[in-house]
Parts: sequence; C-alpha cells; structure tokens
Amino acid sequence: MYEFFNAVGLAGCDQNAFMTMENVLEINPSVKFVASNNTKDDNKVELSLYLGENLGIRACGFEDRNGNFIRESYFPFFESDRVTIKEENLDFDRKRNSDEVLLCSEVKEFGFLLFSFVQNLYEVTDGASLELTDEYKMLYRGVSLTGLSHNGLILLPKGEDNDKELNNIEAIRRKLKNDLFAGKDGAYEQLTLTEMQIYSKIDKRVKNNGVYGVVENTFKPRTIDLDIYRVVGTIEDIREVKTEVNDQIVYLLDLNCCGMDFIVAINSGDLVGIPKEGRRFKGEVWLQSRILV
Repeated sequence: MYEFFNAVGLAGCDQNAFMTMENVLEINPSVKFVASNNTKDDNKVELSLYLGENLGIRACGFEDRNGNFIRESYFPFFESDRVTIKEENLDFDRKRNSDEVLLCSEVKEFGFLLFSFVQNLYEVTDGASLELTDEYKMLYRGVSLTGLSHNGLILLPKGEDNDKELNNIEAIRRKLKNDLFAGKDGAYEQLTLTEMQIYSKIDKRVKNNGVYGVVENTFKPRTIDLDIYRVVGTIEDIREVKTEVNDQIVYLLDLNCCGMDFIVAINSGDLVGIPKEGRRFKGEVWLQSRILV
C-alpha cells in the first residue's frame, strides 16, 4: 500500500524520510488512542500524526509492560466526520493473511457488498474482539467512507443522454423486471429480448463514442484486494490542502458515484487533467471507513 502514501503528501519521500516520519509519529503523535476495557497485559494503541487538514499517517500496535510501543501496522489516511452509510450491525472481518480489518457493508445503490479498511479500530473496540465496546454502541452515529488514490484522470462530463429510443426501452425493461418479480407469465422471455435490444444499442454507442461516453459512473472492485476499487465518479466539490511537511498539494475531491457521496484524496502530482465541478474523476481508490461516535 506504499503507493497510497502519495495521497497524504508524501510523494517522493525516500526510506530515510519515512523512518524519520515514523520516529516522530511514535515519539510525538498528534493523537493517541488506547483500546478501551482491555484486560490483556499489552494495551492496543493507535498513534496518529496529522500532516494537513484531516490527512496523516497512523500506526497501530501495542504497548508492552514497560511502556514500549510495538508497531503492527502503519498506513496513510484521510478522515471525515460526514456520515456516508448508517449500518445497524457493523460486520468486521480480518483480511486474509493480514492483521488489517475490513468493514463489510451492504450498499443498496451498488447491489454488492462493499469492503473498506477500518481506520480507527482501536478507538472504538477493546482491541481483542472485532466488536464495538458497550460505550461506543450507545454513541455510534454511522460510518464515514473516504478514499486515497495514487493515480487519477479527469474526464469531461458524459453529457445529456438524448437517445429517446434507448430511454423508452430502458423504461420497458424496468417494468418487465417488476413483472418478473411479481411472477407474471412471459415476463422472463420479454425481459430477455428487451435486454438484447439494449445491448445492441449500447454496443453501437460504445463503438462511436467510447466506453466513457456511455458509462457515467462505475465502482468496480479490484480482483484480489477487496478494499481497492476502480472508480469513475462525478466531481461535486474540490478543495486543495497544502501539507505541513513538504508543501505538497493534495486535492480533496467530493465525488458522487452511483448515488453514493464520498471524498477522495489524491496528490496533485498524481492527477492528470484539471479538476472542476461537473467533470469526472477516474482512478484507483483505496476505500477506508471511519466509525463515527
């Protein structure tokens, strides 16, 4: 995940610079959380060092009996207080062959399970089990989703879809899907024929206009890493943050993707094109979640 450190303003840092940053983080962190109600001898700890507006690096580990910090993981983050989804029952899952913990969310807009890396696990759990403590179950407000990107491209807006024939066919398709769910006879056969019509129309438009002249938004999981997605989303707002360490510019892009709003942080040096409201962002995003309390 080292390529995503660029997104918090650490592009071009060599190994010595990273070691210096790690030492500052462990000796003089901006924020320190110790997991609540931990009954073990070793206390689970989160240390955070902020490099700009809600941007930073975080180390997770434990303190031994002598108060020495033993690091287990280390990652960049961008955090927000904005509620993206409100999961009633939080489903945490440990990543295969890793200590990283993912939040599994069911987002109806996408129609599939959404996996995100949990930023603040030790802040809201006891560090031993993957459950909120009783205190934080009462204070829980929702989940804020954000993303980090290490490569991005600005696309022009797709433009208005004035293909009335395609719109009419799509309306028929939606009605047939409702008929199919209602169990009406012949709905399946009619739906199949309608979808073949839609496929034919879209295929012609892709040949003429290209894929991104037809597809407005996408949110596609990368094959192996469950929490990394290939995203195309519409830019609704833009902010620039200058990092405190080396004055690098990080763009905070407020995206709408398939009906979900979330913010993606990307180093200006990793973004091709000029971001503007209404334009689209295309890139690879490491999705992170913050449990809000």
